[in-house]
Amino acid sequence: MKNTAVAAPSHRLDPEAKTSRPIRAHSIRAAGVLAAVAILGFLSWFRLPEVTRGTLWAEDAAVFLADTMSIGAWQSIADPYAGYLHTIPRLVSGIAYTVAPIDAYATLVSFLSCVVVAAVSVGTYFLSAQIFPHRSYRLMLALIPVLVPLGPLEVLGNVANLHWYLLWLCPWLLVYEPRGWTGRAGLFVATLAAATTEIIVGIFLPLALWSLVKRRNYAAPLALVAGIGLQLLATVADPRYAETPRLDSMQPLSVIYGFILQAVGSIWEPDARTMALNIVTFGGFAVVVPSIIVLGLLAYITIYGRAPLKVAALYAAGAAAACWAAATVLNPSPEFDFANFSRDDWLSGFTFFRYAVTPSMFLLALVPMACAVAEGRGIIGRNRARYLAPVLMAVFLSTSYFEAMPARQTGPEWTTGVRAAAAQCAANPSLTEAVIAVTPATWQVAVPCWVLSGR
Repeated sequence: MKNTAVAAPSHRLDPEAKTSRPIRAHSIRAAGVLAAVAILGFLSWFRLPEVTRGTLWAEDAAVFLADTMSIGAWQSIADPYAGYLHTIPRLVSGIAYTVAPIDAYATLVSFLSCVVVAAVSVGTYFLSAQIFPHRSYRLMLALIPVLVPLGPLEVLGNVANLHWYLLWLCPWLLVYEPRGWTGRAGLFVATLAAATTEIIVGIFLPLALWSLVKRRNYAAPLALVAGIGLQLLATVADPRYAETPRLDSMQPLSVIYGFILQAVGSIWEPDARTMALNIVTFGGFAVVVPSIIVLGLLAYITIYGRAPLKVAALYAAGAAAACWAAATVLNPSPEFDFANFSRDDWLSGFTFFRYAVTPSMFLLALVPMACAVAEGRGIIGRNRARYLAPVLMAVFLSTSYFEAMPARQTGPEWTTGVRAAAAQCAANPSLTEAVIAVTPATWQVAVPCWVLSGR
């Protein structure tokens, strides 16, 4: 009788085939992540006018570039400024200074800053899986850092304000549960980098304690505590204030008005001139609609949502309020005294501030949370219909893609300043450095002539 045994498929007998498939899958996934970061990075970068992309902002030049040139690209990372550490901004500055000629520094810094924002968006997508099992709502979250309406005003495209995006990322790092030692190590490093970039992450200590006690998740909470400890040491070494700031210098009503106008109102109307005119014409009714929407979303989630979504919504709203209050109370200014604004103050003095960006991001996070609740209640179908939610959110946020005009849209452009400074050094061999003006006015940086000559 003939042997009719059927040979097993070759891939079952070949151990290399078994190992090659997961390696191939990981490679494809890594390539997809890098592609997403690149696409979102360019999407962020093109929100900035060409002049803005080539103009250095304040501390990017006068602090981070100056320290990179004087101390060293990597040695300066641990150097505190204004009372706290700036790990990610200094790292980006060091990379830009090291890999490119000095005349390309501004353009590269703005682009790398947008790449960091894109990485934050992609990171949010993966980290939020603990709260949102379905990818459509995580896509909605991932859109927020890139398309937040006030982003281009002052925060997007410079390293001095990257800390606002790291502040947004921090709670998602804390709720994520990593698998294996590699995941835990990566989560620890990412959380430590965020905590040593933004000192206000202290508002997430209760969330870190919950993650530590309830979930036995140690990596991110311990990194957060370590980072805050390092920030406190930096504050002692280089105090931000010559004397303790008066916490009663801001009227509570002005803080509340500011939160409603800036964090809530900017989502609905990101043009400051239009908002001011609406306030003068209609009073508080100008922000009634967005306020009702935010309160309605929060109420809907806390009443009908699952426990994780309820906690996330309450913490998002609380984080938004805490971020705004901390930023304005610790940095008091007549510009924030909204409760005492006159008609002329509204028309000539009102503007949106960078302090509103992160609070508005946390408030926008209520939208995907509400959609997840609606799906759980059967209002949104568990089919292709739920993919309509991120599309609608992208459309809504895209209406303000170019809306907020950057504070540095008129220059001075960095390449022009570098050429003029290099000409000064060439014309006068006794010069050791030349000063280059940046924005805003009165900010500048002294660049050594040997750097201007091409190092």
